[in-house]
Amino acid sequence: MMKIGGCSAVFLSLLALVLVLLSFVGINPEVPKQAPYRFTGYLSWLPKQEGSDDNMLDAATLFNIITMIIASYYALKWAYNPPTNPKLITHFYSADDNDVASSPTIDFNRVLAIYIVTTLLAGAVLFFVGAGKIWVAVGVFHNASEFIILIMLGSGGKIKSSTFWPILGFYIFIISITCILFKFPYDALWFKGQGLCFDWALIIEFTRIYLTTLHELKHGGANHDDLDELIENEDDSSQHKSIIHHPHQLLLLIFGAFFHLIGNFVFTIFLYSFYA
Repeated sequence: MMKIGGCSAVFLSLLALVLVLLSFVGINPEVPKQAPYRFTGYLSWLPKQEGSDDNMLDAATLFNIITMIIASYYALKWAYNPPTNPKLITHFYSADDNDVASSPTIDFNRVLAIYIVTTLLAGAVLFFVGAGKIWVAVGVFHNASEFIILIMLGSGGKIKSSTFWPILGFYIFIISITCILFKFPYDALWFKGQGLCFDWALIIEFTRIYLTTLHELKHGGANHDDLDELIENEDDSSQHKSIIHHPHQLLLLIFGAFFHLIGNFVFTIFLYSFYA
């Protein structure tokens, strides 16, 4: 089977999304009217619903911002100050028929920290200016950080191709320009649709890595013993007794991605359809 690069796979997925959206051309559904956001007066993607409680939404958003501030602080602190003892640094492991290799997760951890920060910024800007074209200027970097995570997961924890960064810049440019030019509701549908693709992809990729690692540890090939030895050495090097053993720490990434997706659904669909 022909193998394709991670970047190509992502863009093929986005192309499929565009084709799906084009299939709706000619359909004229009833589109709710935009409402001005109360702080700025700019038209928001989220229509005003009779009977809705702004206090509930504000409380949820502020709680999210506060927790993300705390998470961002510790994520940046831990990611950019890794242990000085190399034995305490976790690794990506890969095993084939010829060799067992490992790659430090330092860069990946830093990208995760940046992802948390961009999530914080997206939430803060959402609170102050509302969901709309201005919010896209920040929200697109949140999606871009998810893009980077997916590519790193597919590349053994490193960005191996120098062409990725121009592709990432092109993605940010295209999403920003199209959302500026598209009229409502196509700008909202386009941005939210491609963003949800990344959210689903993260859950799928984290789950795939977790299940593949479990399978490799139980039914590995010729280098199974070497892989076990690498992991055992890493676990034994910890200064404290571990309460989560490899690879179960990956469940934290799966749960985080899952709740992030659930939050998107609740905010976008259920919260406003409840008052419709």
